[in-house]
Amino acid sequence: MEEIDFAVKYPFTSQAKKLLEEVQLTDSIILKGIERIKASLESRRRQSIAIHKDEKLEEIASFAAARMALGYLRNRYITNKFAVAESKTVSSNLASETEDEFQLLSKELNIQSTNQGWLPIPLYLKNSPRSIDYKLINRNIKNGLVAVNRRELSRLMEEAVRKHIESTPMVKSIPDSMKNALEDLIKQIPRFEPQTTMSFKQGANPPCIEKLLDSLKKHENLNHQARWGLAVYLVNKGVTIENLISLYSNLPDFSEKITQYQLEHIKKKNYTMPSCATMLTYGLCCADCKIGNPLNWKNKRQV
Repeated sequence: MEEIDFAVKYPFTSQAKKLLEEVQLTDSIILKGIERIKASLESRRRQSIAIHKDEKLEEIASFAAARMALGYLRNRYITNKFAVAESKTVSSNLASETEDEFQLLSKELNIQSTNQGWLPIPLYLKNSPRSIDYKLINRNIKNGLVAVNRRELSRLMEEAVRKHIESTPMVKSIPDSMKNALEDLIKQIPRFEPQTTMSFKQGANPPCIEKLLDSLKKHENLNHQARWGLAVYLVNKGVTIENLISLYSNLPDFSEKITQYQLEHIKKKNYTMPSCATMLTYGLCCADCKIGNPLNWKNKRQV
């Protein structure tokens, strides 16, 4: 694969930055960068159709323009949505990548495993997703190394890309044409406005639930166990599916179709709320409440 083709697929790499030295920021590139962000907000899958060198350079530059816009906006929701979308694209590309290209990107991200598939614990922890499957207690560990296969290494690389994009530095000044193009983006940010009889005031819910709700307010991603535990709690508290969907729309990788299906499944199956001990194994417990189950919080407060 030519260097420019690699850079088109992975526009955050040193190869891409080198190529950008010969590109001038134009209105066309700015618009492509804004469109790149819009696609992530609308959960649209982007695929580069660039053929000629100039088109490929603009495609690479559109990523840089998008990051410039995000650095100026400093909006957590938009940045996180973009980071999730771009990292998912990277993961998709890696699935069909040759071993040489796969290793090239892993080196670029500083996530290189040994020939036998082992990764140093600090490096593993730095890039592992917040999932129970990736907790050290569930991993094969030997001599300070964690065993990972190619699929798992790809997931860690995806996470590294997401974190890299989320840490986009602040940008104080941008071209006027970019400012004008950003106006519509602001209108696409959902608001955390739950319409329900359940109380969302501080102290009304157990600390573990309040922490998850706070993450939603900040438009932060939640792993599968966190989403499931929160949904079961809210369903048991009488929150409607419609209002739950509204709450979950704050997530960077929100999909209304998938969310509605999963929430309706939870309600149909009438799942019981996981105990505090189970929440602890999920990594969701954050206080020693001694209530046995998060749903007992109100009962304890009334005693």
